[in-house]
Amino acid sequence: MPTFKYRAYSGAGDLLEGEIEARTAEEAEDALFRRGLTPFETREAKPAGGGRLTQISFGKRGLNAAQVASFTREFATLEQADVPLDQSLRILSAQGATPALRELAQEILARIVDGASLSDALTRRPDVFGPEYVNVVREGETVGKVGPALSDLADMLERRLELLARVQSALIYPALLITLAIISTGVVLGTLVPSIAPIFADNNKEMPSGLQFILDIQANAGTIGMVVAVIIGVVVIFYKMAQSRPAWQIAIARFYLRIPVVGPLLAQFATARFSRTLGSMLKAGVPLLQGLESARTAVSNHFFNNELGEVIEAVRGGASLSGSMGKVPYIPPVAVQMMTIGEETAQLGDMLLRVAVMFERETQRSIERAMGMLTPALTIFIATVVGGLIMTVMDAVLSINDLAAK
Repeated sequence: MPTFKYRAYSGAGDLLEGEIEARTAEEAEDALFRRGLTPFETREAKPAGGGRLTQISFGKRGLNAAQVASFTREFATLEQADVPLDQSLRILSAQGATPALRELAQEILARIVDGASLSDALTRRPDVFGPEYVNVVREGETVGKVGPALSDLADMLERRLELLARVQSALIYPALLITLAIISTGVVLGTLVPSIAPIFADNNKEMPSGLQFILDIQANAGTIGMVVAVIIGVVVIFYKMAQSRPAWQIAIARFYLRIPVVGPLLAQFATARFSRTLGSMLKAGVPLLQGLESARTAVSNHFFNNELGEVIEAVRGGASLSGSMGKVPYIPPVAVQMMTIGEETAQLGDMLLRVAVMFERETQRSIERAMGMLTPALTIFIATVVGGLIMTVMDAVLSINDLAAK
């Protein structure tokens, strides 16, 4: 019988690790539920045909973040309108925006009809609902506030999508500029230069320096391409090696945080995501330690993720959250101050959500300022490159006129 390694939450909110024997991953998770544990991750210890561990994933159709946010908002609206849970899911399964969402609602409904709770049904789709999502729903069930819990989750997901949409929108114009610059450069190098260069060679005249430089680049394009390919290959190999070396990942993430402008932006984004996740979970009644574990998984920066592991251990040992967070480098001091106020007034969840809103807005403003500076900078750079090429061609054309006059 296969052996599965697992990470699961206990009833006290502690994250436990161990091994369990079962025929399938689903049976392993059922056994963990019977033990009073909530599975976070289930991995086959000795998969057939190889030694690589893979996280078990359920579901036949993938869902993007926008679809999950839409599903959560519609579900929250129905629950807050006091529509029974099974009826809400029947409505969603019949009127979902996409076939994938309707299939998802039908799957959840089937598990609930079989006797599972909503949170237990959601755990069977880890490819759609992460640990933070499931934990908020579970605590909402405990206190009888599933609707508000889903509403908080919808707010969190929608804010993340809004930030992503702003970044994508801001990058459209720079991407268009770069595309036009590449096309313009290709036209100059592919048509004008080859037409002009032979005239000087046929007349045994010295090639203009600018035109000669372009021809030298074209002549050595293979060597240049090889050097670029080697550099890209080294970067790719280094990146793949770093994926299996946590210490390298942490060092790289810390390097990013030291870059001017970029570093503070990354720190603000990580702080906002951590605060919103933890604040939403605390408001839903999730214990602090369990909320910290889930909030940690929401932070993608490896350096912060590692530091948050130490914060969790300090809090488990009796330290305050604000005091432990104050020792994390690059965390904005104002965030720590607001956490302190939240702990002193017993409103840590609300204060964390305020921290999240503040830094989400600041992140948006920083991105907008950066994109506002990027557009004119790109315009000037592209104008310089294309203008330089055109001036080189014009210089060659004038030289041809001189040859004709002679």
